[in-house]
Order: sequence, then C-alpha cells, then structure tokens
Amino acid sequence: MANKNTTKETRRTRKSFPPIKLICIIFFLVGVIIFVISVVTNYKTYTDSEIVQANVINVSGTKNGMMEVKYRYNYDGEKYEENVRQSVDEIKAGDKKEIRIRKSIPEKIITTTMTTAICNIIAFTLCFIASLGMLLAIVWLDEERRKGKF
Repeated sequence: MANKNTTKETRRTRKSFPPIKLICIIFFLVGVIIFVISVVTNYKTYTDSEIVQANVINVSGTKNGMMEVKYRYNYDGEKYEENVRQSVDEIKAGDKKEIRIRKSIPEKIITTTMTTAICNIIAFTLCFIASLGMLLAIVWLDEERRKGKF
C-alpha cells in the first residue's frame, strides 16, 4: 500500500515542475548542442582552409539549377581534379577561379561562403534567444497560474 505522504509529495513535485517545462528545457538544450556543433564545424572548416587558383575543366547543368563544375588545381606540389556542385552565375570551361580548399583534405572544395556561415550563426542565435524567451515566459506564466493570478 502506498504511503499517503509519499503520494502527496509526488503530486506536489509534479505540480511544481510540469512536463511542459521539461520539454522546453530539453528542446533548448538540444538547440544549444546543435548550435555549438555548427559553430565549431564552421570554425574548423575556415581555419583549416586556403584559397587556390583553379582552372575550370568542365561545366554541366543539373536539374535543380545547380551546376556541376570540374576544377583542376595545384596544392602543395600535387595536382587535383575535383567535381563540385554549386550555384554560379556565369562560368565556362577554361576560366580561372579562386576556390577554397581544406588544407588537411586538399580534395575537398568548400562551397559554402563565409557570409553564409556567418548568417547561419546569426539565425541560430536569434532562434536561441526566441526559445529562451519562450521558456522564461512559460515558467513565468506557470508561476503566476499557481499564485492564482490567472
């Protein structure tokens, strides 16, 4: 048989920390983790990168407006030929372009611009501010409801 005091304490604990608060906190923490992973990944990508001159070997269109571009470039005394799918305005075979590659993986061409990475960080930050505000509003409304003001 359950102890009456234990049952009352359990009810009081549930009332003092409703599931909506727990769900909001979990979503907020998951968002923070995703944000940190994104920032660290972008930071590592751009600190481990270098701009090199590349010749455009071949350009072909794809269905969704992206172009399949094949570049040939030299890095650290070795020649590389790599394909990358990217959105470009005007490009044709024989053009010279500056591309960003990873120093540790010279075969990897980075297509995301620094501006895009910064905009992503700003968007994540604004979402976190909004979610934190929502969490605080829920906590405040719950406290006011318990006090009987609502």
